[in-house]
Amino acid sequence: MELIKQLAALAGLQDSYVHAQGHTEVISLDKQQAILQAMGFNLSSDSRIEQQITQLTEQPWFDVIAPVNVRKYGQAITLRLQQLQQQAVSDWQWQVTTEEQQQFSGKLSLATSDIIQRHTTSKGEILAAEVSLPLSLPLGYHQLVLSNGSQHYQQQLIITPERCFQLHDKAVLHKTFGPALQLYALKSARNWGIGDFYDLQQIIAPLARQGVDFIGLNPLHALYPELPQDCSPYSPNSRLWLNTEYVALEHTAEYADCNTAQQQVESAAFQQRLQQLRASSDVDYIGVAAVKKQIATLLFQQFKQQHLLKNTARAAAFRQFVKQAGDSLRQLAIHQVLQGELFAQDTNMAAWQNFPLPLRNPNSDAVTEFARSHADAIDQQLYLQWQAQLQLTEVKRLCQQHGMAIGLYCDVAVGTSRSSAESWGAPEDYLLDLSVGAPADIMAPKGQNWGLLAYNPETLRQKAYRPFIELIQANMRYAGALRLDHVMALLRLWCCPIGSDATAGAYIRFPAADLFAILALESQRNSCVVIGEDLGTVPVEISHLMAQYQVLSYRVFMLEQKASSYDYAAQTYPELALATVTTHDMPTLVGYWQQHDLALRHQLDLFPSAQVADNLHQLRSDEMRLMAQRLQLSDGDFAQLVRASHLFTAQQPAKLLAFQLEDLLLMATPVNIPGTSYEYPNWRRKLVENIEEVLQRDDVLALIAEIKAARQ
Repeated sequence: MELIKQLAALAGLQDSYVHAQGHTEVISLDKQQAILQAMGFNLSSDSRIEQQITQLTEQPWFDVIAPVNVRKYGQAITLRLQQLQQQAVSDWQWQVTTEEQQQFSGKLSLATSDIIQRHTTSKGEILAAEVSLPLSLPLGYHQLVLSNGSQHYQQQLIITPERCFQLHDKAVLHKTFGPALQLYALKSARNWGIGDFYDLQQIIAPLARQGVDFIGLNPLHALYPELPQDCSPYSPNSRLWLNTEYVALEHTAEYADCNTAQQQVESAAFQQRLQQLRASSDVDYIGVAAVKKQIATLLFQQFKQQHLLKNTARAAAFRQFVKQAGDSLRQLAIHQVLQGELFAQDTNMAAWQNFPLPLRNPNSDAVTEFARSHADAIDQQLYLQWQAQLQLTEVKRLCQQHGMAIGLYCDVAVGTSRSSAESWGAPEDYLLDLSVGAPADIMAPKGQNWGLLAYNPETLRQKAYRPFIELIQANMRYAGALRLDHVMALLRLWCCPIGSDATAGAYIRFPAADLFAILALESQRNSCVVIGEDLGTVPVEISHLMAQYQVLSYRVFMLEQKASSYDYAAQTYPELALATVTTHDMPTLVGYWQQHDLALRHQLDLFPSAQVADNLHQLRSDEMRLMAQRLQLSDGDFAQLVRASHLFTAQQPAKLLAFQLEDLLLMATPVNIPGTSYEYPNWRRKLVENIEEVLQRDDVLALIAEIKAARQ
């Protein structure tokens, strides 16, 4: 038992945690064992466990220098150097190459006084010395090479700012507000049954005229064009690239030049299909994907014939895009085509772990041959990514042109799907046999298992945090604000073995201090405000780190139905926060008041016991009574409920305020029910009206104007 506990602690596995309700939960030994085995540890005997304990204890000491060193700007650059005593060298040379290719170099002579620690290992005693490098480096990612004449060691030096970017850094001093949209849910008179980037372009001007400073969006991550039914934006194929179903194909340069595509789209049969797709209350992902693929294939062939084969300037721009994108984009495109081909033969082939063995490695000869024989289909996926980037770049430009202080407020999912191209391309980056989720809380009394992968903390460190850096860079590319879903993931993640439910989980720790520092660096470089979604079970360390780095908290009116939240509203919705009335994971205001969500949970058997259900019904009654009293609501007047709750929240100090258009339209059905996958049609429900009409409705515009006035 003690050996298991010792191994778990060294592996970063927590043996207890503080529950959302305040009491301490202890992780049983059998759960710890199951998670350790899923992490790849061999628990077959005490001697085997002892070997792994020794390995984990000693391994950090065998690094002469750590692979990465994160330092604050202006702080002394100290270097920890570890050597076996019998092989210790006193004289070293160092060279630092900055991002701008500026070089600094010098010599080190270690003295006995530099030794700060000694540690006995199986190879002998290790001496750890700490020395300072006599230089000051700018913010950024720099490379240190340390040499003793015969051996060379490398370290990534990351110099970070004190905090994240804030709006006042660019003289934006007013409190901002804007809608939070599910892009796919936008209905319009012109789209193809799913909201797209042209819809987004079209709503910028009318929203800006109302004083809106940002448009919040669901994650725009790449999904599965050949498996369109896998539509959750929070279960992505790649968080580095975009969902190409959002490309407005009729607004590409190729469409303007392609008579065949125009004729097909304008045909009576195609127009009838589009009308059906637009009219449906839920997004018909399979139908949308079919019509988009039909036309996208024609557009790519047009591009190939008119540009790629003629080596035009447009072809050169495309090739430059693909070159700069690197391996992750090409692997995504190959994976999308390969997954589609295999899935068509056998539905068990959705996950790359079930691909034929030679195709599980993206660098194998078999994958190279597949890519050669399917070059057009793969290039078509690359072309669509290019179009997505061009159209979203135009969205960002229009936000700036119309004077929005923030522009796009984007969202990044907490993990990648187990079957994703992201994990196929770099399986070593992830804990492949564990699934991310959350323990039980008031929103999900049975806990949650999201089917997502967590980073492998040790690989993350060995790669100098490059996967995390690239993730943040990719998602800040178009964003003036970025929301990190489940920000607690930077400190710890609830993980359970594949196939088990959320109750079989435990927390695995991550290097939060370094990750927050990197987040601050990218935030400053991209002039991007950072919001951490800190709902659920939130450890105090996260709150401290968010305050230190000025990551905005996420405050939800509907989760704050306590008398103290009204009496001390300025503390409940502090300046360093984004406030919102409700979220995509919660019922709409009307649904909440009708207790539609609780009825659905009964229907879907989501309550762990009758007592929990009774407690939540009682809690809801108490909350509604408090809201009615504090907001002076009339029973059954939903318009009054929406107006009063939004104006109360808008008046608070929080720098950002997001509102859901669903609430302004008095919609009752939720977009997502946490803890469900196939039980409820999550991520499909559209808005009830075309967005053009919504933004012309007198009641909607009047309430937006009142929200603006309340923010002032």
